[in-house]
Amino acid sequence: MKVSVKYYEILEKNLREELEWLKEEFKILFNSKIENYTEKDKRMANNILDYIIENVYIYDNIILQTLFTEAMENIEKMYPNLF
Repeated sequence: MKVSVKYYEILEKNLREELEWLKEEFKILFNSKIENYTEKDKRMANNILDYIIENVYIYDNIILQTLFTEAMENIEKMYPNLF
């Protein structure tokens, strides 16, 4: 079996798309609330992040790990009262 040379490039592209979706999803769900978050909002935000963490495959690729970590930190900074 031959492994594609572009395998990690494909993983990185997919991760970037997934993280872009995640940022947009948080904007749609939480930007309009202007820090008046309910407990339901907080649970939903944490559930979304938990799902992403459990279902995104970054393997041992340091580039993918860095992208993922930065995205999670940025979301937590943008919505500090949600977490």
